[in-house]
Amino acid sequence: MSLIFGLDSGGSKTIAAVADLDGRVLDFWHGPGLDPMAGEGWIEELGRVVSAFGDGQIFAAAVLGLSCHGEIDDISALQQSVARSHFAIPHLVLNDVEVACDGAFAGSDGILLLAGTGSMAWAKRGGLSSRYGGWGEVFGDEGSAFWIGREALSLATRVLDGRLIDLSGEGRVFADSMLEACGVSADGLMDWAFHRPDHRAAHAALARTVSALSNQGNGPAKGLLKAAAERLVEHVTAARHALADPNLAWSYAGGVFRSSLILAEAARLAGAPLKPKLPPIGGALWRAAVHSGQPLTDHFLKTLATHLEDHSPQQEIK
Repeated sequence: MSLIFGLDSGGSKTIAAVADLDGRVLDFWHGPGLDPMAGEGWIEELGRVVSAFGDGQIFAAAVLGLSCHGEIDDISALQQSVARSHFAIPHLVLNDVEVACDGAFAGSDGILLLAGTGSMAWAKRGGLSSRYGGWGEVFGDEGSAFWIGREALSLATRVLDGRLIDLSGEGRVFADSMLEACGVSADGLMDWAFHRPDHRAAHAALARTVSALSNQGNGPAKGLLKAAAERLVEHVTAARHALADPNLAWSYAGGVFRSSLILAEAARLAGAPLKPKLPPIGGALWRAAVHSGQPLTDHFLKTLATHLEDHSPQQEIK
């Protein structure tokens, strides 16, 4: 039986899977993100992922979607080298957003807007690829979970200082909820923010609290999520303008889009998105199947989608 291996890893989580060329998912694994910006621990972790499927197992092809790939030369070279050490068979190392785009459109033209720990859009049209955003949390990643968490702390401190007028009291509820989510008082917030080794994941996790507050009707939380949607849609607008195709279809991936408010607001601004044909891990498996050289059928795509539905996460924002 010919098998394919796929892996999708962002800033906070990794999913890996093995499937056959009929689209049946035979094994599934999930764990922490392989974030190269958080140190070199991802190298050992990737080894554990591969070992989880049995060292020496023969695959027809493998595709690894890794965060930061193609963005920083030395990191990309190291990712390629580590992949070669694990896979002697045909394999590809790609940016995780390209893998998500492959999943969403399965070979068709379109724009994939990803909003997880970071944010980026990947467009494919006429056989060419282009990317938009993805500049990192220091001066980019607008609309991402990290950005939402960072902006939430900024908003909270403005309320705590009295720099933001809070006649309704909703701002204080928002600020207190942020402090509770961080597990600190106001006096301990700076220490929390600047001394966490997992600062990207920790800030991104605050987006869940913002989403929960929004669902409860909290005004500041709703305003922040609407602002996130506006910044995310800028990626789609830029791609359509650059490609001279104002109606180019768009789709989405990443935990931020589990916020119904963000998805609805993005749809209002950019038009209704297409539902992804496959999740990002499905994109890795689909691309691995293509890379194996075997002809793909509609049956493969439908079977793969059905099998992956059983592993679909249910969290609001991850």
